[in-house]
Amino acid sequence: MRTSKNYDRPRLIFPTKLFLFVSLAVVGIVLADCMPVQPVSTPSATITTLPTFTSVAPLYTPTLGSPNILTASTPISSPAPIPISTATETFPLDNLRMAYIVDGNLYVQDGSNPSQKLSDSGKNWYPVFSDDGGKIVFYRGEKINDNNNIFSVNADGSRMQEIITTAWLDTLDAGTKAGHLAFIPNTHQLVFNTYLCPEFDPSSTSGCTVGLFLVDSDTGKIKKIMKPALGGWLSDEPWIRNFSISPDGKLLSISHAGKIDIFDMEGNIIRQSIMKYPPGMPFELYARVYWLPDSSGLIIALPTETDFYGPRLSGDPTYSIWRYLFDGDVATPIPLNPPLSWAHMESNDIISISPNREWVIYLTEDYKLYKGNLLDGNTNLLLPYRYFLPMLWSLDNIHFAHLSNPEGNILASVKAPPGYPPGQFLGWIDRERFIYFPYSTSMNKDNIPVLVGEVNGENIKTYETKVFVPHVAPYSYSFAFAILEIK
Repeated sequence: MRTSKNYDRPRLIFPTKLFLFVSLAVVGIVLADCMPVQPVSTPSATITTLPTFTSVAPLYTPTLGSPNILTASTPISSPAPIPISTATETFPLDNLRMAYIVDGNLYVQDGSNPSQKLSDSGKNWYPVFSDDGGKIVFYRGEKINDNNNIFSVNADGSRMQEIITTAWLDTLDAGTKAGHLAFIPNTHQLVFNTYLCPEFDPSSTSGCTVGLFLVDSDTGKIKKIMKPALGGWLSDEPWIRNFSISPDGKLLSISHAGKIDIFDMEGNIIRQSIMKYPPGMPFELYARVYWLPDSSGLIIALPTETDFYGPRLSGDPTYSIWRYLFDGDVATPIPLNPPLSWAHMESNDIISISPNREWVIYLTEDYKLYKGNLLDGNTNLLLPYRYFLPMLWSLDNIHFAHLSNPEGNILASVKAPPGYPPGQFLGWIDRERFIYFPYSTSMNKDNIPVLVGEVNGENIKTYETKVFVPHVAPYSYSFAFAILEIK
C-alpha cells in the first residue's frame, strides 16, 4: 500500500482498505480544440520500417488550435483549499449511469433511481462501461489480481455471461490470466491482453508470455489479434496495458519486445516497428502510446533503460517523449526538462496527458511533479514533492484532478497552482463540472451523496444532486459511471 504525507487538510473518512477506481465514458460530447477526424493514411502493400530514433530533431509543432500560454508557477509547499460557494438549486444527474462494486457485488443505478443489484458472488472487481453506457464488463476472482474470469452484463441486468473463462485461458497455456480491458470506441467489442508469468527465477532465461485478443461482449466470441509471445519478466504490474486503441476505433498500437507495431482490428500488421527502444531486459518495459485525437499520430513514452532489473535494484525507470506522425513516418523528440521518471509503477500510467495532447503532467527522479507543454517543450514545477499519477483531465484541456487516494486529492489547471477540491474527486461530467463524494462521508451513514462541483475561475460552485450510492464497506470499493445521451 502506498503512503502519502499528511498535509494538514480535511480528510475523507473511509476505511483503510479503500481502493477507488473511476472510469468515465462520455457519449455525445465533442472533443474541443482538436483537429477534425480524418482517415489515417496506411500502406496496403508494403510495411514501412523505421530505424531506432536516437538523434535529436527539431520539434515538430502541429496545429491544435490556439495554445494556452504557460505561465511560470511559484513553487509551493502545500496546496490550499479552493474557495467554494454553495448553489441554492439542485443539479440534476438524470443522465448519469453509475456502476459500483460493494462487498464484491455489482450494482447499477441511473441518477436518483434506486440501485439494482446485478451479482451475488462477492468476488467482483473493477466495472468498465461501454461508450453508450449499455454494457458493463468486470473481473471476477478471489483477489484483486486473480483475473481468471471476465463477465459482461447489460446495464438493465439482462444477459449476464462469462465471456473470458479460465478454461479458455488455459487453452493458451495453463495458468494464463486476463489482463487489461478496453472497449473499442462506440462498440461493445473489447480488446484485452493475456499474460503468463512463471515463478521468478533470476537464473532462468524464460520470462512472461503476453498475447492480445478481441472479444465481443454481446456474444462472447473471441478473436486473436497477436498470439502469445515470450518476452522478459514483467516489471509492470501484469494487468497493465501494452496496447492502445485509436480514437476512431480502427487501429491498435502494440508495444512488445522493444518495438511498437500498428495493427488493424483483424490482427493484420499495418506498420511494423515504427519505433524501437531498449526492452529493459531482463525485466521487460513497455512503451506507452497516447493517440492524437484525430488518429493521425501518437505521443509515445519510450523506455530509455538498457538493463533493467526492477525498481528495487535499478530504481525508477526513465522515459523519453516523442511525437510520431503517420504522414511521412516522422518521429521527433519532445525535450521535457527535467526528464520524466515512472515513479509509481502501480499507478498504471507514466504520464497524464490532456485530451488534445498539448499538456502533460509527469514526475521526475526526485519525485517532483511537473507540468509541460508538448508543443514547445516548456515545463514548470507544479508541486515540489511526491504525488501520484494519473491525473484526470477535463475536456476543456485546461483543468485536471487527482483521484487515486483520499489524502492526495488535488484540482488544478495549466494556468493556476493546484488546490484541494471540496471532496473525493470521482470524475468530470462535462468541461467544467465534476462529481465527488463529500469529505464528511463516514461509515455511519447508510448512503453517500454524490455532489457536483463547477469550476468557476479560481473558485468552485457546489451543487446537491439528490443522488446517493451505498455506503463504503470495509472492503475494496469500485466506482464507474457513464454519461448517457439525453433523448
